Amino acid sequence: MTGDGIPANPSVLNTTVLSNFAYIDQLWVVTGLSGICTVPVVREELENGVDGHPYLQSALGTLDNEIPIVPISETVANREAVVSDHLDAGEAQAFAVADAHDGRLLTDDGDARSFAKEQGVTVVGSVGVLLAAIDAGKIDESTADEWLSIWIDEIGYYVPYRSISDYQ
Repeated sequence: MTGDGIPANPSVLNTTVLSNFAYIDQLWVVTGLSGICTVPVVREELENGVDGHPYLQSALGTLDNEIPIVPISETVANREAVVSDHLDAGEAQAFAVADAHDGRLLTDDGDARSFAKEQGVTVVGSVGVLLAAIDAGKIDESTADEWLSIWIDEIGYYVPYRSISDYQ
């Protein structure tokens, strides 16, 4: 942790990745990532989405204890204000933390991914988290394929390939 309560080289979640893993009730995969954290606006987005998507309640339950919500410094708030023309609120805040602390942004949003890459911030999405879990020996490819299929078939997750082996 840094002196300001943010993990060194944080992995900063926005709502999309957290939501995908909550949908399949496998948040343990996300909570096990190195330097995992999120931002206050993501909590607000989850709270606002629970009525329409009850599975988000489990994501809210992991916040604070298993996924810390990092404080927003003046530097981060200033960066967030600059990028808010390009990204929605949760993505802007998560991007600003990742950018300010040499971290990575965890998002599936295409515009946020493109913007972060243009700015030199590392981006990882839900598929990248699945690949990391396979590499760490936490899940196998068939499990990753099953989860990927659920996201595609049930929540309309868009990715170019249906098989995790096509990403390796």
